[in-house]
Amino acid sequence: LWRDIEYWVESAAMCKRKSLLEYFGLSNCSAEEVRRAVAAGKKFGVAIVVNQVHYSLLDYNSPSLQEMQQTCEELGVSIIAYNALGQGLLTDSLTRQKWLDNKPAKMMHIGWDDLTPLRETLREIAGAHSTAENRVSMAQVALSWCGAHKTIPLVGCRSKEQAEDTLASLSLELTAEEIHRLDALALQRCTLDSPAWRRKLFVVLAGVVMSACRWLDWWSASRKHLKID
Repeated sequence: LWRDIEYWVESAAMCKRKSLLEYFGLSNCSAEEVRRAVAAGKKFGVAIVVNQVHYSLLDYNSPSLQEMQQTCEELGVSIIAYNALGQGLLTDSLTRQKWLDNKPAKMMHIGWDDLTPLRETLREIAGAHSTAENRVSMAQVALSWCGAHKTIPLVGCRSKEQAEDTLASLSLELTAEEIHRLDALALQRCTLDSPAWRRKLFVVLAGVVMSACRWLDWWSASRKHLKID
């Protein structure tokens, strides 16, 4: 996991030649890493189509994020907006207690007062688009904002209501003035500003978790097989 990004792109190209994949996606890559990956993709014969990163109103005003987005636009790489709602920081249901327990808030040192102007504006815009028949949520506004910036929001829905609310954001169209207001209030707590070693450590830990899950699946299947025999 500590190898250069070119190594993984070349490995992906080998998988493509074996018809195991068609395209290659990145995760949490900076502008420089995106450029290197795309160059390697052209060299080895595999297209780099997406970069999944933390992208929301919590990150937008980070110079690193904006540089990465500009690079992706230049090179034709789409952005998947991971953590688009800040695990609840940009939703109606947030309370002080939930903020205290919120992992992104702890990781990025986001204070309650940091959020207040942004959340008040989200709530105001949501109210302006709401009608007697259709209530627009803060989450819908935050997701529509992501779409207005040509990203693909990635949302984890835990209930039917959340899924319906997420789908409703697709039909919400913000005005240019509303987008500008939100842009101005967006924070700059971007993971791309973290040291490279910390981001690589996150990838390593994620790989360990995935490997452990696969081992547990194999172990469970093996036990079932033994019982059947």
